[in-house]
Amino acid sequence: MRRGAIHWCDLEPRRGREQGERRPVVIVSADPYNVSRSPLIAIIPLTRSSAKTPLHVGLTPEETGLDSPSTALVDRARFIDRSRLSPEVAGRVLEGALSRIDRNLARVLGLAPIMFT
Repeated sequence: MRRGAIHWCDLEPRRGREQGERRPVVIVSADPYNVSRSPLIAIIPLTRSSAKTPLHVGLTPEETGLDSPSTALVDRARFIDRSRLSPEVAGRVLEGALSRIDRNLARVLGLAPIMFT
């Protein structure tokens, strides 16, 4: 499992406002961590709905390899057990799109200033 890869994921059971259901997610944890013995992996859920906040990142099918446009719900990032992920890669986020996700993830985590422009 590699950073930028898209896998189908079972996000149930969910709590409160967490994203749920079976859906594609993009792996955002660093590859050295991903190849470690940790049972966890960092993901951001994808949705077909349009972006609702400036922190969400719109993605085209050309940027993901998926059949339809997607939105990365950066403010819903979390670590999950790897067993929730399908073993097959469903797509891959291109480097430019992954950079947009990284920028907003840094803002959510307080590693960069939040600017709503």
